[in-house]
Amino acid sequence: MPLYPVNLKIQNRYCLVIGGGEVAARKVIPLLACGAKVRVISPTACDSIRNLVESRKIEWCRRGFRSGDLQGAFLVFAATDNSEVQRQVIAEARAHDILLNSVDVPEACSFQVPAMVRQGDFLLAVSTGGGSPALSAWVRKRLAGEYGVEYGLLVDLFASIRSKVIGDGGSPCSHKRVFESILETDVLSCLRDRDWQALQIELAPILPKTIDIAALVADIAAIEKAGDEHGCTGDLQDGRT
Repeated sequence: MPLYPVNLKIQNRYCLVIGGGEVAARKVIPLLACGAKVRVISPTACDSIRNLVESRKIEWCRRGFRSGDLQGAFLVFAATDNSEVQRQVIAEARAHDILLNSVDVPEACSFQVPAMVRQGDFLLAVSTGGGSPALSAWVRKRLAGEYGVEYGLLVDLFASIRSKVIGDGGSPCSHKRVFESILETDVLSCLRDRDWQALQIELAPILPKTIDIAALVADIAAIEKAGDEHGCTGDLQDGRT
């Protein structure tokens, strides 16, 4: 059965990970990146999870899974190496219609995590419906080499431009032409090379005169600088169930 693709808003939503190993840690980190409130339930935890607990980024219930633990959870990941615990988590999630991902029983999953390349708000996802995580990971690596940080900056640039032109009285078609015209320029090369002066030159003939292009580009340069300072060079997830 084909899967229905969807991007979920999970900021401040309670997401639960059952398990404390490296597989569980790979589930936790993307949840945090999207603003989720994460709780891990496991009698033991790997260093990655312990570090997140110590920095107060996640909650750790240092015990085994108990009936009722899924109450209030928006997403649940069953990521233990205990088949009986996995079975219990799957059964409880089904009983309460809670979205579940099980790392070892793909057919029990109500959702699957695709292989992803993320550059800021720019997101590429690859899925094989659980049929071949290895293929998803292989395609993801190829995409990561083609779509760099400049694509995330392009999203930021377009979002900023859109907020300025959307109320200028023009039609949706005229707005669309603005963005299509920008995409026909060397704007991506400018963003890739951090050539802010060249970016201004590319945008000047296209954008309405009411837009302060210098200020617009300065904002994008500030976003890029902040990303570099925080080590934000893109996020790759391999899509293992």
